[in-house]
Amino acid sequence: MRRPEARPAGHPRLGLLSALLAAALFVPLAARADSDQRSGDRATSTGEIRFHASVTPFRHGEKEARADFSIRVPYRQIRFIPENDRYSAKLRITVEMWNKSGKRAGYLQREAILQSTDVYAARDSLLGEIYTLGLAVPPGVYTFRVLVEDMNMDRMGFVYKMKGQKRQGEVTGTVDMGPWLFKNPALSGLLFAWDVEPRSEGSPFARGPYDVMPQPSGYFGHFQEAVSVYYELYDDPPPTGGALRLVETQIFSASGDTMFTSVDSLRISEGTGWPHAMSIDTSEFPGGHYWITLRVKDERGSTAESRGDFDVLWALDSWRPDAADLYEVTASTLMPSDSVLVFRSLSMGDKERWVERLWRDSDPTPDTADNELRDEFLRRVNYANNHYSIFGRGMFSDRGRVYIRYGEPDDVKDERVPVGSKTLGYNLDKIPLQSQKQITDTTDGTADDRAYEIWTYDMKGKELVPRFGMNEISSGLKFVFVDNQGYGDYILDYSSTTSIH
Repeated sequence: MRRPEARPAGHPRLGLLSALLAAALFVPLAARADSDQRSGDRATSTGEIRFHASVTPFRHGEKEARADFSIRVPYRQIRFIPENDRYSAKLRITVEMWNKSGKRAGYLQREAILQSTDVYAARDSLLGEIYTLGLAVPPGVYTFRVLVEDMNMDRMGFVYKMKGQKRQGEVTGTVDMGPWLFKNPALSGLLFAWDVEPRSEGSPFARGPYDVMPQPSGYFGHFQEAVSVYYELYDDPPPTGGALRLVETQIFSASGDTMFTSVDSLRISEGTGWPHAMSIDTSEFPGGHYWITLRVKDERGSTAESRGDFDVLWALDSWRPDAADLYEVTASTLMPSDSVLVFRSLSMGDKERWVERLWRDSDPTPDTADNELRDEFLRRVNYANNHYSIFGRGMFSDRGRVYIRYGEPDDVKDERVPVGSKTLGYNLDKIPLQSQKQITDTTDGTADDRAYEIWTYDMKGKELVPRFGMNEISSGLKFVFVDNQGYGDYILDYSSTTSIH
């Protein structure tokens, strides 16, 4: 393997990022960043809006720490509405921090107005909206929450609408900004960046002499082959004429292989804190999860260290806004339940490797460029999202999961307003008596008038690949979905197979 090259920050580089920013036509929320996370931890949100957020710790003077939050919201997660000759969107971003005793130590809320004359310009942008917000707090360990709300769209569900809650997503976690940050020498946390350029006037992403475009997901590879990192070095004031510090940079794969090593001399002069940045070529790294470690050593032999993790992604599916959801459905469809649990604990880079291997091994025509099974899988996912999305993505609904796994049913009995002999209890033929009682039991003694669907498959359905435990099926498959609450959300009340997970 060719030794990857480290490029000095500020290396002039136009191309994809510049083109995307030039075409976006949106005004990002500019706020001074005040903290991020020592290990470079990042997270994908939970909830209806999928975004990435990371927090990186820095010093903020002699007695306070600074938590810099970086947030990236894909445009496809945002609802734009027409207003006269343009399209507008509105986001509300909230950051909160709590100390060990549970007392709120920091709170910051910002609203962003996004406007464009062409709503389609946003959908094709790779990065989406990027925000930086910061909080200064005393040294310590804190829990945090990053909440993103789409102010143009209410949350699905009657209760949420009554409360006026908006469509939202959140990231929660812990950030350590304790004594390690205030020892000399010390390194801040590592802020991963999509790009680092010389500072421009008025930039909302200015840090020292640089413009640092955050990459809170820590994803690099297909669209950006260099991983860039911004960090700050802290130490006692140097003597007149300055001093040298040695910084060793290493990158390790998840299996512990050393992928990159360099030692650089950094000259420090006035003050007690110095910003630095670097970019490392990862074009020959295979897809996967990696760790980068920085160590600084002074003339007294004292050392400090900071670490961060990132992912190299080469598959286009990994860059989709719904990549985490798509890989989750892929795993639950193609893997046994015990393997799914392991898969969920992996980083995005390692998930990509697993999924690519799954599709490669199951390709019915490996000598061609097309994978017919994968194409059919994506068709089923799209169908489920288009037809079964009620309170969430249709591919996660009970009907969606069954459809993705077994395909189109051979027979569907669908009753929206069942009465008399069309009620559920009269239509549970070929289902064990005990299961029939459990499905139709109504504790208040009233007639069971719930809407329902009964799906029947001849034999084993139309599975994409042979499943584990399918020898239990001899005379077909049957699934009973019931709308228990009357909102159109059909829950799986009975299945003739145990292979759904």
